[in-house]
This record gives sequence, structure tokens and C-alpha cells, in this order.
Amino acid sequence: MNQPKTAVRRRPGKLVRALHKHRFIYLMLLPIAVYFILFSYYPLGLGIVSSFQDVKLLGNATFSGLSNYRYVFSNPQYSQAFVNTLIVGIGTFVLQFVWGLLIALLLNEVKNKVAKSAIQSVTYIPYLLSWSVVGGLWILLFSPSGMVNGFLELVKGAEFSPIVFMSEASFARAIMIFTGAWKGAGYYAVLFLAAIVGIDPSIYESASIDGASRLRQIFQITVPNIVPTMKVVAMLGIMGVMRNFDQIFIMGNASIYDKVRNLLYLIYTDGITQFKIGPATAGATLVLVATLIISAVARKLMRYDDTYED
Repeated sequence: MNQPKTAVRRRPGKLVRALHKHRFIYLMLLPIAVYFILFSYYPLGLGIVSSFQDVKLLGNATFSGLSNYRYVFSNPQYSQAFVNTLIVGIGTFVLQFVWGLLIALLLNEVKNKVAKSAIQSVTYIPYLLSWSVVGGLWILLFSPSGMVNGFLELVKGAEFSPIVFMSEASFARAIMIFTGAWKGAGYYAVLFLAAIVGIDPSIYESASIDGASRLRQIFQITVPNIVPTMKVVAMLGIMGVMRNFDQIFIMGNASIYDKVRNLLYLIYTDGITQFKIGPATAGATLVLVATLIISAVARKLMRYDDTYED
């Protein structure tokens, strides 16, 4: 007589068990995921789709293939804007990184807590201000009657003729790099200083006993111990090299646009003021691709992942 087969109860898979175990964590993350899908990835997808379309002010968009990308690559303004973006973006990042590191190292040597807090606040405040404030401040300082020309007049004498810095193309990129680094160096300094504070004080005590000078301690103890933080800060800065818009919008003018107009500003003028949605979204997509490529190359050159595998 045949025995009835007993049903074999399958155990849930690892994925199901993990979801069940951490279900409350995933439920808390669900609103965040929905937010990014609705306000980041969905608009990004629409932008990529629009880059292959001929979008009109009235009527439905029609598929145009690669015509928008051909327009971007054949337009000399986009080529010049790409060069301006790299020069100003990389220059600002390098100066800001070095400046922030120097501020952090010098602040670490200040023993008076009140003075240290005051200096740290003064260097960090520009980062909190918008470019409307910072840009207006530097435009005023560089004006013919501003402080910079006043100082040059004191040095050179009464025969000095004021320089209109903000209308001189030869000064345009240097001014953008300097003011951008001035605004963001305090933020980098805070990140570096937080890493420096976390270094074990006993290492410095041992080095002092061995007769190491303070300068030698900085280069052989402080700097090597904050290399992981330096890599993180460098990656954040490199990812933002092509995202500068506010500064150019506030401080730029027709006299210097050929030297400082970047891709984001050109995309803004094409897409918003001239309603060329297709070319603008194609340019924005290329900015995204270029940012991914630059970040990947920088990550490889810095051996970013090796820091966390060792």
C-alpha cells in the first residue's frame, strides 16, 4: 500500500530572511528611496529622454535621434565652455584643497581655544554665505573704487589708473578660481581638522621624546594619518568640478564670458532663456557622463579603494 507523500516545507531564501529580519530598517528607508526616485532619478530619466527629442514650446516632442548631440559637439561655444569648466573647476579645487589643508594644519597648532574657535569660524563663514552675497562682495572689492584698486594706488602712487578687474578677460579666470577657493576653503579645513583631532596624542608624545621637531611631526605623523580623509575630500571636490553655476551667474558679465562661461551656464541659457530643451538636456547628459568618467579616473589614480581594503 502506497504511503501518502509528506509535503516538504521549503525554508525561505537568504534574501527573504534578510528582508524579514531588517524589515523595520527598510520601512524607515522607504520614504528616502521614494524621495530620490521622484525628485532625482525620475527627472534624470526624463532629461536623458529629452536629449533625444525635438522639444517644442507648443505641441508634442518628436524623436530626433542624435541631432541634439551633434549640435552640442559642433557648437564652438560648448567646446569653449568645456575648456573653461575644466580650467576654473580644477584650479578652484586644487587651490581650495591646499588652502583648506594649510588652514587645518595651522589651526591645529593654535593652543588658545578662544583664538582657535574664532579663526575657525571666520574661515568657515564664507562657505555658509550664498554666492549672491559673496559675489557681490568681491565685485565691490574689485571695482575701480574698491579696496584692491585703493591698495594698488597706495603702492604705485597718484599716477595709478584704476583697473576694471571684472571686465578684464585676462583676470577673469584667476578671479573666479581665487574667489571660489576663498569661499570653500573653510569647509575643507573643518573636514581636515576633524581628522587631525582624531589622531592618537601618544604618537606625538613619542615623537617629541625622540627629538622630532613640530614641523617634522606635521609631515611624518599628521599628514600621513589624514590621507584617507584627504582622499574622501578630493573625491568630493573632483565630483563637483563641473557643477559650478552660481558663481558664474553672479560674477560673470559679457566682457569675460568667453573666459569663464562654463557648461552649466551655457545649458541654462540654451534651455531656459532660449528654450532649446533638446540641446540643453543633451549638454546636461554629457556633463553627467564627463563627471562619471573624471571621477572614475581620479578614483583609480588615487587608489581610493585601497585605503579601505588594507
